[in-house]
Amino acid sequence: MAIPLRYSIRHIGLRWRTTTLTVFAFALVVAMLVIVLSLAQGLSEAFVSSGDPRNLLVLRKGSTSETNSTVDRKHLAKIRYLEGVAAGPDGRPLAELETINIVSLEKNGGGKSNAIIRGAGPSSFGMRPGLRIVEGRPFTPGLQELIVGDGASKRFRNTRVGDRVKLVKSEWIIVGRFDTGRTAFDSELWGDVEVLNREFDRDVYSSIIVQATDPAGRDRLKAAIESNQQLSGLKPRAEVDYYAEQTKNSKPIQYLGTMIAVIMAVGAVFSAMNTMYAAISSRAREIGTLRILGYSRRSILLCFIIEAAMLGLVGGVLGGLLALPMNGVATGTSNMYSFSEVAFAFRVTPTLFAIGVGFAVVMGIVGGFLPALQASRAAIVENMRDGA
Repeated sequence: MAIPLRYSIRHIGLRWRTTTLTVFAFALVVAMLVIVLSLAQGLSEAFVSSGDPRNLLVLRKGSTSETNSTVDRKHLAKIRYLEGVAAGPDGRPLAELETINIVSLEKNGGGKSNAIIRGAGPSSFGMRPGLRIVEGRPFTPGLQELIVGDGASKRFRNTRVGDRVKLVKSEWIIVGRFDTGRTAFDSELWGDVEVLNREFDRDVYSSIIVQATDPAGRDRLKAAIESNQQLSGLKPRAEVDYYAEQTKNSKPIQYLGTMIAVIMAVGAVFSAMNTMYAAISSRAREIGTLRILGYSRRSILLCFIIEAAMLGLVGGVLGGLLALPMNGVATGTSNMYSFSEVAFAFRVTPTLFAIGVGFAVVMGIVGGFLPALQASRAAIVENMRDGA
Protein backbone atom coordinates (compact mmCIF):
# COMPACT_ATOMS: atom_id res chain seq x y z
CA MET A 1 0.00 0.00 0.00
CA ALA A 2 1.47 3.34 -1.12
CA ILE A 3 1.47 6.46 1.06
CA PRO A 4 -0.60 9.27 -0.56
CA LEU A 5 1.48 11.91 -2.33
CA ARG A 6 -0.34 14.75 -0.53
CA TYR A 7 1.18 13.49 2.74
CA SER A 8 4.67 14.30 1.45
CA ILE A 9 3.60 17.64 -0.03
CA ARG A 10 1.93 18.73 3.24
CA HIS A 11 5.02 17.99 5.32
CA ILE A 12 7.33 19.85 2.94
CA GLY A 13 5.22 22.97 3.55
CA LEU A 14 5.33 22.51 7.33
CA ARG A 15 9.16 22.62 7.36
CA TRP A 16 9.35 25.82 5.32
CA ARG A 17 12.56 27.20 6.87
CA THR A 18 14.80 24.17 6.31
CA THR A 19 13.00 23.48 3.04
CA THR A 20 13.74 26.99 1.78
CA LEU A 21 17.45 26.69 2.58
CA THR A 22 17.72 23.34 0.81
CA VAL A 23 15.77 24.54 -2.22
CA PHE A 24 18.00 27.64 -2.40
CA ALA A 25 21.14 25.46 -2.30
CA PHE A 26 19.81 23.37 -5.18
CA ALA A 27 18.85 26.52 -7.09
CA LEU A 28 22.36 28.00 -6.83
CA VAL A 29 23.95 24.79 -8.13
CA VAL A 30 21.52 24.54 -11.04
CA ALA A 31 21.80 28.24 -11.93
CA MET A 32 25.59 28.01 -12.06
CA LEU A 33 25.49 24.79 -14.09
CA VAL A 34 22.97 26.11 -16.61
CA ILE A 35 24.82 29.41 -17.03
CA VAL A 36 28.13 27.70 -17.73
CA LEU A 37 26.56 25.20 -20.12
CA SER A 38 24.70 28.02 -21.89
CA LEU A 39 28.03 29.77 -22.35
CA ALA A 40 29.48 26.66 -24.00
CA GLN A 41 26.26 26.18 -26.00
CA GLY A 42 26.41 29.70 -27.41
CA LEU A 43 30.04 29.31 -28.43
CA SER A 44 29.37 25.91 -29.97
CA GLU A 45 26.38 27.17 -31.97
CA ALA A 46 28.41 30.09 -33.33
CA PHE A 47 30.74 27.63 -35.07
CA VAL A 48 28.43 24.70 -35.85
CA SER A 49 25.93 26.93 -37.65
CA SER A 50 28.65 28.65 -39.73
CA GLY A 51 29.20 27.86 -43.37
CA ASP A 52 27.08 26.60 -46.25
CA PRO A 53 26.82 22.84 -46.94
CA ARG A 54 27.61 23.51 -50.62
CA ASN A 55 30.85 25.37 -49.90
CA LEU A 56 34.42 24.12 -49.92
CA LEU A 57 37.17 26.01 -48.13
CA VAL A 58 40.48 25.39 -49.90
CA LEU A 59 43.57 25.86 -47.72
CA ARG A 60 47.25 25.12 -48.10
CA LYS A 61 47.93 21.49 -47.29
CA GLY A 62 49.05 21.13 -43.65
CA SER A 63 47.30 24.33 -42.52
CA THR A 64 44.96 24.09 -39.56
CA SER A 65 43.14 27.36 -40.19
CA GLU A 66 42.83 30.26 -42.60
CA THR A 67 45.24 32.31 -40.48
CA ASN A 68 48.23 30.07 -41.26
CA SER A 69 47.28 29.19 -44.83
CA THR A 70 48.51 30.74 -48.09
CA VAL A 71 47.15 30.25 -51.59
CA ASP A 72 47.98 31.93 -54.90
CA ARG A 73 45.85 33.57 -57.55
CA LYS A 74 46.89 30.88 -60.03
CA HIS A 75 45.13 28.31 -57.85
CA LEU A 76 41.85 30.19 -58.24
CA ALA A 77 42.17 30.14 -62.03
CA LYS A 78 42.45 26.33 -61.97
CA ILE A 79 39.62 25.75 -59.48
CA ARG A 80 37.14 28.26 -60.89
CA TYR A 81 36.42 26.29 -64.05
CA LEU A 82 36.32 22.77 -62.65
CA GLU A 83 33.18 20.77 -63.36
CA GLY A 84 30.60 21.12 -60.60
CA VAL A 85 31.36 24.73 -59.60
CA ALA A 86 28.12 26.69 -59.23
CA ALA A 87 27.50 29.92 -61.12
CA GLY A 88 26.16 33.17 -59.67
CA PRO A 89 23.28 35.29 -61.04
CA ASP A 90 25.77 37.03 -63.35
CA GLY A 91 26.97 33.71 -64.75
CA ARG A 92 30.40 33.94 -63.11
CA PRO A 93 31.69 30.88 -61.21
CA LEU A 94 31.17 31.12 -57.45
CA ALA A 95 34.82 30.95 -56.39
CA GLU A 96 36.76 33.69 -54.63
CA LEU A 97 40.09 34.40 -53.01
CA GLU A 98 39.84 35.57 -49.41
CA THR A 99 42.32 36.75 -46.81
CA ILE A 100 42.27 36.71 -43.02
CA ASN A 101 44.05 39.57 -41.29
CA ILE A 102 44.33 40.02 -37.53
CA VAL A 103 44.34 43.49 -35.99
CA SER A 104 44.24 44.66 -32.39
CA LEU A 105 41.20 46.83 -31.65
CA GLU A 106 40.00 48.55 -28.51
CA LYS A 107 37.10 46.83 -26.76
CA ASN A 108 34.01 48.64 -25.54
CA GLY A 109 34.68 47.47 -21.99
CA GLY A 110 38.31 48.57 -22.04
CA GLY A 111 41.52 46.89 -23.13
CA LYS A 112 42.30 45.46 -26.53
CA SER A 113 41.64 42.21 -28.35
CA ASN A 114 42.39 40.73 -31.75
CA ALA A 115 39.72 41.05 -34.43
CA ILE A 116 39.44 39.31 -37.80
CA ILE A 117 39.41 41.51 -40.91
CA ARG A 118 38.26 39.32 -43.80
CA GLY A 119 39.17 40.30 -47.32
CA ALA A 120 36.26 39.25 -49.51
CA GLY A 121 35.57 39.24 -53.24
CA PRO A 122 32.46 40.10 -55.24
CA SER A 123 31.06 36.56 -55.01
CA SER A 124 31.77 36.08 -51.30
CA PHE A 125 28.37 37.45 -50.33
CA GLY A 126 26.54 35.09 -52.68
CA MET A 127 28.24 32.09 -51.05
CA ARG A 128 27.10 33.19 -47.56
CA PRO A 129 23.31 33.37 -48.04
CA GLY A 130 22.75 33.91 -44.33
CA LEU A 131 24.54 37.27 -44.41
CA ARG A 132 22.16 40.25 -44.25
CA ILE A 133 23.05 43.94 -44.24
CA VAL A 134 20.98 45.30 -41.34
CA GLU A 135 22.34 48.85 -41.31
CA GLY A 136 24.11 50.95 -43.91
CA ARG A 137 25.29 49.30 -47.14
CA PRO A 138 27.86 46.80 -48.47
CA PHE A 139 31.43 48.00 -48.99
CA THR A 140 32.35 49.33 -52.43
CA PRO A 141 35.06 47.28 -54.20
CA GLY A 142 38.27 49.26 -54.60
CA LEU A 143 37.61 51.61 -51.67
CA GLN A 144 38.83 51.61 -48.07
CA GLU A 145 35.46 50.61 -46.66
CA LEU A 146 34.48 47.94 -44.14
CA ILE A 147 31.28 46.30 -42.98
CA VAL A 148 31.16 44.96 -39.44
CA GLY A 149 29.46 41.87 -38.02
CA ASP A 150 26.77 42.43 -35.43
CA GLY A 151 28.78 40.60 -32.75
CA ALA A 152 31.96 42.56 -33.45
CA SER A 153 30.11 45.88 -33.37
CA LYS A 154 28.99 45.11 -29.82
CA ARG A 155 32.48 44.14 -28.68
CA PHE A 156 34.80 46.72 -30.30
CA ARG A 157 34.94 50.50 -30.11
CA ASN A 158 34.59 52.75 -33.18
CA THR A 159 32.85 50.03 -35.19
CA ARG A 160 29.47 51.65 -35.69
CA VAL A 161 28.30 52.75 -39.13
CA GLY A 162 30.06 56.02 -39.93
CA ASP A 163 33.02 55.39 -37.59
CA ARG A 164 36.61 55.15 -38.77
CA VAL A 165 39.01 52.45 -37.64
CA LYS A 166 42.80 52.47 -38.04
CA LEU A 167 44.23 49.24 -39.48
CA VAL A 168 47.92 49.40 -40.52
CA LYS A 169 48.58 52.33 -42.81
CA SER A 170 45.34 54.25 -42.90
CA GLU A 171 41.87 54.70 -41.51
CA TRP A 172 38.94 52.78 -42.96
CA ILE A 173 35.31 53.86 -42.75
CA ILE A 174 32.57 51.56 -41.48
CA VAL A 175 29.77 51.74 -44.06
CA GLY A 176 27.55 48.86 -42.98
CA ARG A 177 26.65 46.35 -40.29
CA PHE A 178 25.69 42.78 -41.11
CA ASP A 179 24.10 39.88 -39.28
CA THR A 180 24.63 36.19 -39.99
CA GLY A 181 22.38 34.68 -37.34
CA ARG A 182 24.91 34.30 -34.49
CA THR A 183 27.49 32.46 -36.62
CA ALA A 184 31.27 32.93 -36.40
CA PHE A 185 31.14 35.52 -39.21
CA ASP A 186 29.35 37.90 -36.82
CA SER A 187 32.72 38.42 -35.11
CA GLU A 188 34.43 39.66 -38.28
CA LEU A 189 34.87 42.86 -40.27
CA TRP A 190 34.80 42.54 -44.08
CA GLY A 191 36.39 44.63 -46.80
CA ASP A 192 37.63 44.37 -50.38
CA VAL A 193 40.26 41.63 -50.59
CA GLU A 194 42.60 43.45 -52.97
CA VAL A 195 42.54 46.76 -51.08
CA LEU A 196 43.13 44.94 -47.79
CA ASN A 197 46.08 43.06 -49.31
CA ARG A 198 47.67 46.39 -50.16
CA GLU A 199 46.93 47.68 -46.65
CA PHE A 200 48.69 44.67 -45.10
CA ASP A 201 51.44 44.41 -47.78
CA ARG A 202 50.33 40.95 -48.84
CA ASP A 203 50.76 39.35 -52.25
CA VAL A 204 49.15 36.00 -51.33
CA TYR A 205 45.77 35.01 -49.99
CA SER A 206 44.52 32.86 -47.10
CA SER A 207 41.98 30.63 -48.79
CA ILE A 208 39.71 29.98 -51.73
CA ILE A 209 36.00 29.66 -51.10
CA VAL A 210 34.16 27.74 -53.82
CA GLN A 211 30.54 26.66 -54.04
CA ALA A 212 29.31 23.44 -55.65
CA THR A 213 26.00 23.17 -57.44
CA ASP A 214 24.52 21.15 -54.56
CA PRO A 215 25.64 19.48 -51.28
CA ALA A 216 26.10 16.11 -53.02
CA GLY A 217 28.21 17.71 -55.74
CA ARG A 218 30.45 19.26 -53.09
CA ASP A 219 32.13 15.91 -52.41
CA ARG A 220 32.67 15.31 -56.14
CA LEU A 221 34.22 18.75 -56.47
CA LYS A 222 36.40 18.04 -53.45
CA ALA A 223 37.62 14.82 -55.07
CA ALA A 224 38.35 16.68 -58.32
CA ILE A 225 40.55 19.21 -56.51
CA GLU A 226 42.39 16.50 -54.58
CA SER A 227 43.10 14.48 -57.73
CA ASN A 228 44.37 17.48 -59.72
CA GLN A 229 48.17 17.35 -59.76
CA GLN A 230 48.42 21.11 -60.33
CA LEU A 231 46.57 21.61 -57.03
CA SER A 232 48.52 19.02 -55.03
CA GLY A 233 49.64 21.60 -52.48
CA LEU A 234 46.06 22.41 -51.49
CA LYS A 235 43.57 20.74 -49.17
CA PRO A 236 39.83 21.30 -49.73
CA ARG A 237 37.51 20.99 -46.74
CA ALA A 238 33.76 21.30 -46.34
CA GLU A 239 33.20 24.75 -44.88
CA VAL A 240 30.70 23.44 -42.31
CA ASP A 241 33.23 20.82 -41.13
CA TYR A 242 35.95 23.45 -40.82
CA TYR A 243 33.87 25.57 -38.45
CA ALA A 244 32.39 22.60 -36.60
CA GLU A 245 35.92 21.51 -35.67
CA GLN A 246 36.43 24.79 -33.85
CA THR A 247 33.74 23.83 -31.32
CA LYS A 248 36.64 22.31 -29.38
CA ASN A 249 36.87 25.81 -27.87
CA SER A 250 33.73 25.09 -25.87
CA LYS A 251 34.92 21.80 -24.34
CA PRO A 252 37.16 23.29 -21.59
CA ILE A 253 34.26 25.55 -20.54
CA GLN A 254 31.93 22.54 -20.31
CA TYR A 255 34.45 20.49 -18.30
CA LEU A 256 35.24 23.32 -15.90
CA GLY A 257 31.58 24.19 -15.37
CA THR A 258 30.60 20.59 -14.75
CA MET A 259 33.45 20.11 -12.27
CA ILE A 260 32.45 23.22 -10.31
CA ALA A 261 28.80 22.14 -10.35
CA VAL A 262 29.69 18.70 -9.00
CA ILE A 263 31.69 20.25 -6.15
CA MET A 264 28.79 22.57 -5.30
CA ALA A 265 26.37 19.66 -5.63
CA VAL A 266 28.12 17.82 -2.81
CA GLY A 267 27.22 20.67 -0.46
CA ALA A 268 23.64 20.70 -1.73
CA VAL A 269 23.34 16.94 -1.18
CA PHE A 270 24.46 17.31 2.45
CA SER A 271 21.93 20.11 2.87
CA ALA A 272 19.21 17.76 1.60
CA MET A 273 20.43 15.05 4.00
CA ASN A 274 20.22 17.40 6.97
CA THR A 275 16.73 18.48 5.97
CA MET A 276 15.50 14.91 5.62
CA TYR A 277 17.16 13.72 8.84
CA ALA A 278 15.47 16.61 10.67
CA ALA A 279 12.15 15.65 9.11
CA ILE A 280 12.52 12.03 10.14
CA SER A 281 13.51 12.97 13.70
CA SER A 282 10.45 15.19 14.14
CA ARG A 283 8.08 12.63 12.61
CA ALA A 284 9.24 9.47 14.38
CA ARG A 285 5.80 8.81 15.91
CA GLU A 286 4.12 9.41 12.53
CA ILE A 287 6.42 6.89 10.90
CA GLY A 288 5.60 4.36 13.62
CA THR A 289 1.87 5.04 13.17
CA LEU A 290 2.19 4.48 9.40
CA ARG A 291 3.78 1.11 10.10
CA ILE A 292 0.95 0.19 12.52
CA LEU A 293 -1.60 1.15 9.83
CA GLY A 294 -0.02 -1.38 7.51
CA TYR A 295 2.29 0.70 5.33
CA SER A 296 5.40 -1.28 4.38
CA ARG A 297 9.03 -0.31 4.84
CA ARG A 298 9.28 0.08 1.06
CA SER A 299 6.36 2.57 1.04
CA ILE A 300 8.01 4.66 3.75
CA LEU A 301 11.35 4.54 1.92
CA LEU A 302 9.67 5.67 -1.30
CA CYS A 303 7.69 8.39 0.52
CA PHE A 304 10.81 10.11 1.86
CA ILE A 305 12.72 9.73 -1.41
CA ILE A 306 9.80 11.42 -3.20
CA GLU A 307 9.95 14.27 -0.69
CA ALA A 308 13.66 14.75 -1.35
CA ALA A 309 13.10 14.56 -5.12
CA MET A 310 10.39 17.24 -4.86
CA LEU A 311 12.83 19.50 -3.04
CA GLY A 312 15.26 18.98 -5.91
CA LEU A 313 12.54 19.61 -8.49
CA VAL A 314 11.53 22.94 -6.96
CA GLY A 315 15.17 23.98 -6.56
CA GLY A 316 15.93 22.93 -10.14
CA VAL A 317 13.10 24.95 -11.62
CA LEU A 318 14.07 27.97 -9.51
CA GLY A 319 17.72 27.64 -10.56
CA GLY A 320 16.74 27.44 -14.22
CA LEU A 321 14.62 30.57 -13.85
CA LEU A 322 17.55 32.36 -12.18
CA ALA A 323 19.75 31.47 -15.17
CA LEU A 324 17.14 32.47 -17.78
CA PRO A 325 18.00 36.23 -17.83
CA MET A 326 21.47 35.29 -19.16
CA ASN A 327 19.92 34.01 -22.40
CA GLY A 328 21.05 36.22 -25.28
CA VAL A 329 23.63 38.17 -23.28
CA ALA A 330 26.55 38.90 -25.61
CA THR A 331 30.10 37.99 -24.65
CA GLY A 332 33.30 36.86 -26.34
CA THR A 333 36.32 34.65 -25.98
CA SER A 334 39.58 33.94 -27.74
CA ASN A 335 39.57 31.52 -30.67
CA MET A 336 42.49 29.12 -30.25
CA TYR A 337 42.69 28.64 -34.04
CA SER A 338 42.77 32.27 -35.19
CA PHE A 339 44.01 33.90 -31.93
CA SER A 340 41.23 36.44 -32.33
CA GLU A 341 38.11 37.24 -30.37
CA VAL A 342 34.90 35.47 -31.32
CA ALA A 343 31.66 37.09 -30.20
CA PHE A 344 28.71 34.95 -29.18
CA ALA A 345 25.74 34.95 -26.79
CA PHE A 346 24.66 32.79 -23.87
CA ARG A 347 22.09 30.23 -25.04
CA VAL A 348 19.77 28.92 -22.30
CA THR A 349 17.91 26.29 -24.31
CA PRO A 350 14.99 24.11 -23.11
CA THR A 351 17.39 21.15 -23.15
CA LEU A 352 19.81 22.88 -20.78
CA PHE A 353 16.91 23.91 -18.55
CA ALA A 354 15.78 20.27 -18.41
CA ILE A 355 19.34 19.09 -17.68
CA GLY A 356 19.53 21.51 -14.74
CA VAL A 357 16.18 20.36 -13.31
CA GLY A 358 17.10 16.71 -13.78
CA PHE A 359 20.44 17.28 -12.05
CA ALA A 360 18.65 18.84 -9.07
CA VAL A 361 16.20 15.95 -8.81
CA VAL A 362 19.11 13.49 -8.79
CA MET A 363 20.81 15.55 -6.07
CA GLY A 364 17.61 15.40 -4.02
CA ILE A 365 17.28 11.64 -4.40
CA VAL A 366 20.93 11.07 -3.50
CA GLY A 367 20.66 13.37 -0.49
CA GLY A 368 17.40 11.81 0.69
CA PHE A 369 18.22 8.15 0.24
CA LEU A 370 20.14 7.49 3.47
CA PRO A 371 17.64 9.35 5.71
CA ALA A 372 14.77 7.54 3.94
CA LEU A 373 16.50 4.22 4.45
CA GLN A 374 16.92 4.96 8.15
CA ALA A 375 13.23 5.87 8.44
CA SER A 376 12.11 2.65 6.75
CA ARG A 377 14.32 0.40 8.88
CA ALA A 378 13.47 1.84 12.30
CA ALA A 379 11.46 -0.48 14.56
CA ILE A 380 7.85 0.49 15.32
CA VAL A 381 8.37 0.47 19.10
CA GLU A 382 11.50 2.60 18.76
CA ASN A 383 9.66 5.16 16.61
CA MET A 384 6.77 5.39 19.07
CA ARG A 385 9.17 5.83 22.00
CA ASP A 386 11.30 8.47 20.16
CA GLY A 387 8.19 10.41 19.21
CA ALA A 388 6.85 10.47 22.75
